[in-house]
Amino acid sequence: MLTLDLLRFRVSGDTVTPIYLDPRGKYLAAAERIVEAYSSCVGESACRLEEKLDEMAGSAPDYKVYRGLAKMMSGYATIEPPSELDAEALRMEVFEAAARDRPLVRTPDLVFTKSASQKLQSIAADKGIPVSKLETSLYADLKESQIIRSVDSSLTGADLIDRYNTALAQAMLYRATRMIIDVGDGYRTVFKYIKLARLMHSIKPRETGYRIDIDGPLSLFSNVERYGIAMAKLLPAVLKCREWRLAAKVNVAGSEKLFRLSPRAGLKSHYRDEPVFDSAPEEAFFAKFARNTRSKWRIEREGTVLDLKETVLIPDFAFRHSDGRVVHLEIVGFWTPDYLARKIDKLSRVRDAAVVVAVPESLNCSAEQFAGTAIRYKSRLLVKDVLPALDAAAPPAERPARGKRKKNRG
Repeated sequence: MLTLDLLRFRVSGDTVTPIYLDPRGKYLAAAERIVEAYSSCVGESACRLEEKLDEMAGSAPDYKVYRGLAKMMSGYATIEPPSELDAEALRMEVFEAAARDRPLVRTPDLVFTKSASQKLQSIAADKGIPVSKLETSLYADLKESQIIRSVDSSLTGADLIDRYNTALAQAMLYRATRMIIDVGDGYRTVFKYIKLARLMHSIKPRETGYRIDIDGPLSLFSNVERYGIAMAKLLPAVLKCREWRLAAKVNVAGSEKLFRLSPRAGLKSHYRDEPVFDSAPEEAFFAKFARNTRSKWRIEREGTVLDLKETVLIPDFAFRHSDGRVVHLEIVGFWTPDYLARKIDKLSRVRDAAVVVAVPESLNCSAEQFAGTAIRYKSRLLVKDVLPALDAAAPPAERPARGKRKKNRG
């Protein structure tokens, strides 16, 4: 996504609008040159690529456009260090070895007999690599030293502009205080990404679809930047719907402005349809549970919507037992006191579904405050803690006791 310094927008009264590019307008040629610059630098250093990009932008007043397009293009390129060696560890090793034989000079003489080049040759010989590779690897982790390995050859200049325009709209949401989204279709996908991003939200059914009210990052006391990015990541999921509207209050230059979006903006989503996990611990939990062949519970990663009449609940996971039982798991993530109160109230409304809520120990409340079955966890959720909670939330049906047969004495 774009960084805030590359965001371009105009303010009109109480509203703010990103300055989008026309995919067929004057910047199409510039976008095509940037795509070509990346493609021509495959196998070369990122430093060489930067030189080409600087030549294009120069001191032009629309410098932000060029840098923004280049920023988006970097997501379609594979850029890696030129060496498989750990540059940071290698530097430490070389510097420590040099310190033992200091002082090292460029040209040895009768007083200072050891040179830096001789020391590098000695270290390279010990490691069994050429001196040239040692020198290249020393600073291989620096951005300008990295190599352009490959570039998506299917990308066009118009595609790049589409991606840039969506990124502009996303950047507007970094400093949002509130966002309201009306969706008339495809809302399960939107709900899924809301849950994946752990966004604080409330959802109300409408005559057609749902209205989603999302708290912005500025309502938090911490994790503001990370939450703002998570909020922006929701937008491409909304763009996958056909019927939707978005309105957000955003902080611009110290004042609050209204940012509106609808399909009329012509923005395109780059998200794929496959499931996405918001965090490595959550993905690891899913994978571990799925590998647990001893249990008859099976885990599902889908946006299950529990209709609570005035609102809805979208648990993180669904578990299905071979005997037909179904239990949902809700994991508490970002929170504020008001959000936590709404979450507790929402869980208390669940009537026709079994729900287990996982509460982090860092949360200053007791498990008894949550309706139904609740479990506490420290840094990560464990399968061994979830399994008994599933059976507690949905106990197996008792089998009727078999009556004893009476013997026929005749």
